Amino acid sequence: MIKKISLAVSTALLLSNTAMAAENIVVGVEKSYVPYFTELAEQFNKGKDFKVEVAATSMFDLLSALPTQKGNIADIFMIPNDRIGELADQHLITSTNFTINGFTDAATNAATYNGKTYMVPMSTDTTLFLYNKDMVKEAPKTLKEIPPSDWAAKFTDFYFAGGLFMTNGGYIFKDNNPQDIGLNTADSIKAGVAAQGLYDSGVSHWTLMQDDTVAYDIMMKYFMEGKLKAIINGPWAIADIEKAGINVGAAPIPSWDGTHPYKALTGTKGMTVNGYSDNKEGARAFIKFLATPENAQKWYVDTREVSPSLSVSYKEGSLHKAIFDATNIGQPMPSIPEFMKVWGPMKTALAQIAQGQDVKAVLDAAVDTIEIDIEDM
Repeated sequence: MIKKISLAVSTALLLSNTAMAAENIVVGVEKSYVPYFTELAEQFNKGKDFKVEVAATSMFDLLSALPTQKGNIADIFMIPNDRIGELADQHLITSTNFTINGFTDAATNAATYNGKTYMVPMSTDTTLFLYNKDMVKEAPKTLKEIPPSDWAAKFTDFYFAGGLFMTNGGYIFKDNNPQDIGLNTADSIKAGVAAQGLYDSGVSHWTLMQDDTVAYDIMMKYFMEGKLKAIINGPWAIADIEKAGINVGAAPIPSWDGTHPYKALTGTKGMTVNGYSDNKEGARAFIKFLATPENAQKWYVDTREVSPSLSVSYKEGSLHKAIFDATNIGQPMPSIPEFMKVWGPMKTALAQIAQGQDVKAVLDAAVDTIEIDIEDM
């Protein structure tokens, strides 16, 4: 429970005097989510001997301050699933003490670490196959069949490229075992060769996108100018694409060559309980109250963010249905803390692959670095 507020987050987390009472609980969420949680808190508070109050704060500001401020920050807050293992190991979050039901397998797995549930999933996101419906009638069966001149993806970024490894038979950690890294297996090397072939195609936008610092902007520019039929990007890009006048369609990303599904990396964010809260049971009761089909539907209606609840209905052919389908079959970002050691080395490796360096050598080097970094944890 909050007894004081650090200077680092005091401007973001504004609390009333009543929220400081030891028996009360504070939910810290982004400003745009405050109305949703406030309404549910008012429902939950009826007949309780403590109150849930809601305060606006930046998720990442709160998480940055959490290791030093611990119990002086919100009792309940939102986290991305790839931070669960790290925060749980530091006892900065605590398990829900109940099993979540009615969510996709991907979201359920994303909320779980070492056999315990640490999060009630609220929304889920991933990358999609976005296409110009005036140029393409429907998504193709494979990516390999599309000429490099017709599409683009930021394969210098592992968030975008992770699925390319999976669709060629590679993996990150086998069964979430950080001692079994699969990013330099023969199948992963095949994925690297596939990416390198795109960059070596001589097509102008792929050549320009060898530079990771401009790759995303190049991809978006070409697509919004009608020079590309399709790109791999997230739903966050839809608004800008539509503003450019593109009649955009969305679908789960096709397989590379039909041998394995394209399991795009998916992220799930949800509500968790502060490991240093003075009222953990009350906090757990509130997040359990959130985990109902009715409240998942309300979340989607109020925020327009895709809920991984199986009870929410999405219109067939809609963007939100495409997101839900893609996240349902995607690869949840591992919740184990070792996953945080993958991003940097793979970013370096993918940049080197794009620039024409030996695929096996750079992936071997990346895995060596990941293994060393994990040993040093």
